[in-house]
Amino acid sequence: MAGGRDVSGEASQAPPAAGPLALGAVCLGFFMVLMDSSALNVALPRIRSDFAGGLAQLEWTVNAYTIAMAACLLGGGTLADRLGARRLFRVSLLLFVFSSAACAASPNVGTLIAARAVQGVSAGGLLPASLALMAHMYTEPARRARAFTVWGGVSSLALVIGPVLGGALTAAVGWRSIFLINVPIGLAVVVVCGRAVAASPARRVPFDLAGQLAAIALVGCGIGALVEGGTRGWSAPVTIALLVGTAVAAAALVGVERTVVHPMLPPSLLTRPGFLAGLTVGALFQFGAYGSQYAISAFLQKSWGLDALGAGLAFIPFATFWTFASFVLARAVTRTGPRLLLIGGAAMAGAGALALLPVGTGRDWWVLLLGSCLLGLGAGLMGPSLPTVVLRSLPVHQSGLASGALNALRQVGGAVGLALFGPLLDRSTGAGGLRVCLGLVALGFLVIVLVVRRTMPGRPGAQ
Repeated sequence: MAGGRDVSGEASQAPPAAGPLALGAVCLGFFMVLMDSSALNVALPRIRSDFAGGLAQLEWTVNAYTIAMAACLLGGGTLADRLGARRLFRVSLLLFVFSSAACAASPNVGTLIAARAVQGVSAGGLLPASLALMAHMYTEPARRARAFTVWGGVSSLALVIGPVLGGALTAAVGWRSIFLINVPIGLAVVVVCGRAVAASPARRVPFDLAGQLAAIALVGCGIGALVEGGTRGWSAPVTIALLVGTAVAAAALVGVERTVVHPMLPPSLLTRPGFLAGLTVGALFQFGAYGSQYAISAFLQKSWGLDALGAGLAFIPFATFWTFASFVLARAVTRTGPRLLLIGGAAMAGAGALALLPVGTGRDWWVLLLGSCLLGLGAGLMGPSLPTVVLRSLPVHQSGLASGALNALRQVGGAVGLALFGPLLDRSTGAGGLRVCLGLVALGFLVIVLVVRRTMPGRPGAQ
C-alpha cells in the first residue's frame, strides 16, 4: 500500500462489513458461470440438429469452454492476487456477458465454439477472483468457514440447476436463450459488485506468461486428444499430433515452473499433502458429478426419447437432494471437518452410480430416482468442503492461486469425463455405454475415499 491506494490502483478504503448484498453479488456471478456449463448439456442434441454437426463438433461446443477455463484458471488465480480480486472479477464478468451474447448470435457451429472459448477465458478469471474475494471479505475464521460453505453450496447448486433450467429454456424459447439470460444478470452483478464489495488488496508479483501459455497448450492438447481419439481413432494423425503436443507442453510447463522466479504454480506447493489431495479430489469429484450429468442426460434423450425439457425435469430429484445436502446437511456437520463429509459423500455418490447400473431402455423411473437421489446427496455433501481443504493449506495471500488451481483441476476432470463418455454413449445402442460410464464414475468416487483416508487427518480442523 502507498498513499492510501493499493498497488492495483483501487482505493484501499476500509471495507464495510461484508453484508448479504456483497455476498450475493459474488455468489451470483460465479453461479452464472458454473450454471452455463451444465445447462448446455441438455441442449446439445438440439444444437447438433440445428447445425447438422457431428459428435466431435458437439463435444467441442462444451469443451472449448471447459478447456479455456481450465487453462486460464491458474493464471486467473495469480492475476486475482496481483491486480486485486474485485477488479478482475468485474472485468471477467463483463467479458463473460459479451461472449454470452456472441454465443446466442452464432450463425454456425464454428462461431459458437469460438465464442464459447472466449466465455471460458472470462470464467478462468472470474472463478478464482470470486473465491479470493470471499477470503478477503471474511477474515475471521468462523465467518470465513460459513462463507466458504455458502460458496461451495452455491457452486453445487449451479451445477444441478443447470440441466433443469437449460431444458426448460431450450423447450420454451430455444437453446440460444441459455446464453441470452446471462446478459442482464451479468450486467446487474457488475454494478452491484462495484457498490457493495470493497476493493481488495493486490501484490506486485510478475505474471508467469510462459507458464500460462504452456498450461493452455497442455490442457488444450490433452483434452483435444481425448475428444479426437474417441471420434477419429487413436491412430488418426490429428490424435497423434495432439498426444505429442501434450507431452511437449507438459515438459515445457515443468521446465518453466522450475526455472522462473515467480512461477504460476510453484512446484513446492505440490509437496503439501493437503493441497495436492484437495486438487486430486476436486478433479475426481467433477469427473463423477459433471460426467454423470452429461451421461444420464444424453442417455435419456437418446434411449428414452425424452426432449430437452423432459431430460431437464428428470434431474429435479438429483438437484433437490444435492441442494439439500449442500445447504442443510453439510452446514449441520461442519464441526466435524471436511474429512467425514468427503468420505461419506463420496461413498454415497459411488453407491448412487452403482444403483443406476440396472437402468435400461424401458424407462425404469424408480431405478433412475433411487440412483439420482443417492448420487445427488453424496455430491452435495462433498461440494462445500472442496475449497476449505485447498484454501486452508495455503496462506491467505495465495487464496487466488489456491482457488485457480482447484477450479482448474475440477474443470479438467469434467472435460475428461465428457471426452470419454461422449463416444461411449454415441456408439452404444442400448444401456451398455451408460453402464460403463457409471462404472467409471463409481470408481472415481472410490478413489476419492481412499485419497481422503490416506492424506487427511481425522481430527476436526487438523491439517
